Amino acid sequence: MLLAVTSCQRDTAVRSALARAEAVMEENPQEARLILDSLSHEIVNHPNRQSDLALWALLRTQADYKCDIPLRSDSLARIATCYYGTKRKTQRAALAQHYLGCAYSDMGRDMDAIDAFLRASTLFPDTTNKYFANNLFELGILYTNHHMLDSAWVAFSRYRQTAVCNSDSVNIGYTDYHMGYVALRQGADDVADSLFRCVEQNTTCSNYIHYSSYFHLAKLYYYHKHDIEVAITYLDKLGNYFGQENGAVLSLKADILTEQQQPTLAYELSIKAINNSTDIYTQCSSYQRLVSITFLLNMPDSTRFYFNQYKALQDTIYVLSKQKEIAEVKDKHIVEIHDQQMRARNLRMQFGVGIFTIVLLSVFIITLLLIDRKRKNEKLQFEQKLRDIKQRHIDQNIKEEEPETEEENPNDSESEIDEPDTPITPSPSPHLSIQQERVTLYRTQFADSRWNRYLEERKVDVLSKKYMPKEDACSFRDYLQDLFADVFLDMVNENANVTRPDLEYCAMKLLGFSTAYIAYCAQVSFHSLHNRRYHIKDKLTPDWYTFIFGTP
Repeated sequence: MLLAVTSCQRDTAVRSALARAEAVMEENPQEARLILDSLSHEIVNHPNRQSDLALWALLRTQADYKCDIPLRSDSLARIATCYYGTKRKTQRAALAQHYLGCAYSDMGRDMDAIDAFLRASTLFPDTTNKYFANNLFELGILYTNHHMLDSAWVAFSRYRQTAVCNSDSVNIGYTDYHMGYVALRQGADDVADSLFRCVEQNTTCSNYIHYSSYFHLAKLYYYHKHDIEVAITYLDKLGNYFGQENGAVLSLKADILTEQQQPTLAYELSIKAINNSTDIYTQCSSYQRLVSITFLLNMPDSTRFYFNQYKALQDTIYVLSKQKEIAEVKDKHIVEIHDQQMRARNLRMQFGVGIFTIVLLSVFIITLLLIDRKRKNEKLQFEQKLRDIKQRHIDQNIKEEEPETEEENPNDSESEIDEPDTPITPSPSPHLSIQQERVTLYRTQFADSRWNRYLEERKVDVLSKKYMPKEDACSFRDYLQDLFADVFLDMVNENANVTRPDLEYCAMKLLGFSTAYIAYCAQVSFHSLHNRRYHIKDKLTPDWYTFIFGTP
């Protein structure tokens, strides 16, 4: 009994300490780390309390990261992710994945880090959470490092719109710098220029960000805009911040001197750039420049030497670029050998595995047949419903075309003479209730189609205001024509001036598409869509317009 009471008290004390560490984590991560260190012996000696162990592992990883202690292992973060899982959207599950990504990033495992950050982004219960914003920024950095520039731009743009970024001018400047760097590498010169100038005017940015922006502006104006004077101005602003012997800066200055017809000075700076840089790309470009400079200086022996160095570095770059492919082939070969050994060891089990495979295959085939039958039944039901609606449509038309028989009234002539004429109000367009039944079926059919999944998978492209690829757009328009065939026929009969693009636009509105999705599928701008709706209003009858757009 005494042991039970003592154990209960110990559990309460541990959980109270964990709650205190979690509470002070944001304001004072050093204090939180001290609290967690004091609990390490208790946590390790009682591993059966999985919830306490998982929370302690998560908070300890978080505290180390916030205290700028490099994460050299993913073991603690893995304990947290295994416990909190990925099935439910909770703050702790998302944080566990987020700090697992931070650990992988510190360990240089960028692909695993990207995977963890992406998984974390799906687990945050609230997208206004600051850690969700930080998650976007970390993804942007990793995407940039791996030349995934479009994805990096989307991640940084989303981070730039968060309250976490906009509430701090330092975060704004840091984000503008990275977005400018991405834009520069994408060839968006004006965008990069504008973003770097915003960084230049942001007084809260660190000196490193300011001077790095000057260097990128110098490259932008020299290599892209071919304005030497502005490039030199930014190099002068750069001064000696990165040191007089920085290889990248020396290489840029050597290129400028070469264009200014100063080969001797360019030669000296190129040699310095090679000697003071470990970047193989900087060295390669410097040797390439030296080939042309020594040719101008009439140094044939040096020209041959520098050319050989340049070719050797090019070959080295080519080999480095193939290292990943070689490693993949090698790993595949190792896996194949391992599989052969395992098959040799498990030869006696092959018969049982074969029987199991046959049973599994039979179940699979039966499942496929049942699924196929279900789909056929659903298709038949859909077609039957359409036929029923069409038959009601035909019956209604026949009923409306039948002449009304009225008894003759001998006083009709007198009534017509004595009573004034009253204007006849045209009746609204018929059959719209029938059209609504059709549209309801079409929406159900579209929800189960591959096009619905296609658009869901390309939500990022839609938000980025891109257009659907041409071949896919043609196929999607054909799909709309087939799906809305009956509605389109009635629309054309009652609205003679509508065109095929008008019909497709109306079909997407009836399916509930937003303007962004319609612009993506129709490959037109938002402005064009607004103009199209305005022109369609003149082509449709009021009843049809209200039926499609919901407003008179």
